[in-house]
Amino acid sequence: MQISEAGEFPQPRRDSWLQSLWSRGQGIITAPNVVGVIACAALLFLLLVPPFPWNIRLPLYSAVLVWTILRPRTALYLLPFAIPWGSLDYIDISALRLNSADILVVFLALGWLINCGLPEYTRLRDRENAHVPFYVILSMLALLGAMALSMKVALNVKDSLKEISKWLEVLVILLLGSQYLRTRRQVWTIIALVCIAGVTQAFYAYSQAYLNLGPASFIRSDILRVYGTFGQPNPFAAYINLPLSITLALTLLGRDWLTRTLAGIATIALALAEFLSQSRGAEIALAAAFVFIVLAGMPAILTIFRVVGIALLGFLAALLAGLVPQSLFSPALKFLGLTGISLVEPSNADFSTAERLAHWIAGLRMYFDHPILGVGIGNYPDAYPPYHITIFVDPLGHAHNYYINIAAEMGTIGLIVYLFFLFAIFFAGMRILQRINRRCRRAKGLPFQTQPPIQAPLGTRHKVALLFRPLSLVRHYRQPWPVETVGMLTNDRALAIGLIAALITVSVHNFVDDVYVHSLTSLIALLLIALIRLERVMPNA
Repeated sequence: MQISEAGEFPQPRRDSWLQSLWSRGQGIITAPNVVGVIACAALLFLLLVPPFPWNIRLPLYSAVLVWTILRPRTALYLLPFAIPWGSLDYIDISALRLNSADILVVFLALGWLINCGLPEYTRLRDRENAHVPFYVILSMLALLGAMALSMKVALNVKDSLKEISKWLEVLVILLLGSQYLRTRRQVWTIIALVCIAGVTQAFYAYSQAYLNLGPASFIRSDILRVYGTFGQPNPFAAYINLPLSITLALTLLGRDWLTRTLAGIATIALALAEFLSQSRGAEIALAAAFVFIVLAGMPAILTIFRVVGIALLGFLAALLAGLVPQSLFSPALKFLGLTGISLVEPSNADFSTAERLAHWIAGLRMYFDHPILGVGIGNYPDAYPPYHITIFVDPLGHAHNYYINIAAEMGTIGLIVYLFFLFAIFFAGMRILQRINRRCRRAKGLPFQTQPPIQAPLGTRHKVALLFRPLSLVRHYRQPWPVETVGMLTNDRALAIGLIAALITVSVHNFVDDVYVHSLTSLIALLLIALIRLERVMPNA
């Protein structure tokens, strides 16, 4: 064997272009990619060759099923768009009415089951342990158990099954979906898709406002309340709040200008759609999320909030002492619709508030009559007629307050279990945020490095190959070094705060409505697993 002289580097072995092409092709020509290309070709054939003697949904769902079996993560990537837009198309199966989001969750479960039975050498087992906190899973199982228990007193078992199936989908996403978010890029891809889907809904709402597409009952102050594909302004606003909370946090707390600029543009688009919905409950929920973002993301401002808190306590004391005139509250009460409410002859201005109040009273009366198990999960509309107030005979599907609704349908047991579920979610979120904050502080304490590490020189062939792969080129010449690591950790911290703020909007908005409609529970579960996985995939300091 020939030994190189001291100070000389051995000459690298040069492969032929055929060998290089074959080595690169091995990473691309895999079973999932080959079958996926065949499935796409078959799908294009079915869609482009008229006439259509079949239901066009069949080839679409068949192609998605194939991709989901090969890569179950596909269902997670499609869910952000299927949740808002899937309500345009339903498939009725017995008592269940499924949209595309429900079907994707079923596909995710099928893909996971098939994936479990495959050997590792097939390269299809692209998953790892879920790492979902045990108390979150325990609370979810307890909630489903309480729902099943309340079915013993249900008037309509089919309505109960509909509600339970919705929460079963949440459990599937928590347990199975979290296994497929393995990298930081995948988590951020999910978030980007959620925000893009929200922006598409916002522009659809703009068209409704511009063309005045909506029923007369949605007109308030001569302005149409937009509703997107959700059929009602309030669920639409609740949906918009989820991506809006994330983009708002990234705009205020993001590290680099690109993240802040893109998030800021999305924030403006989503906030305008929120304003056009004229949902007061959503606006209050967004205000609560904004306060959390400021408090959690800007610790230096806590001193100012302490002063404001002391001032508010002083104002409250003066109010109780009768030193503050009641006229100061008139504008705020008028905005909230809490002035001049009549349950007998409500005006057009306060009809929605009177209707909501009437359903609160009906829900509380329902709970007091059935304090242990309630009237059965999903059975509020079935049990409503004997409890209706004055002219409000339409049950509207829920009590317009989810906490009252859950108490009426599941009794004290269900209310306690649901509150435990909320506590488990926010406890997990705050623990994750604390650990992310510690990692950010540790990263900022690293010694500053003025230059990135020197990379080994590349040959001409490799340089040309990198020119055709921009992402690989950027990754090669911008290896994570302390300054970039701090930037990524800062963006991840902003994302974690935004995800928790999104969950806060749901809990606050539920005080005046029921936002667990139109598959929003699946979107909430998707954001929750993104938050849980974020801590494990973010860069180490």
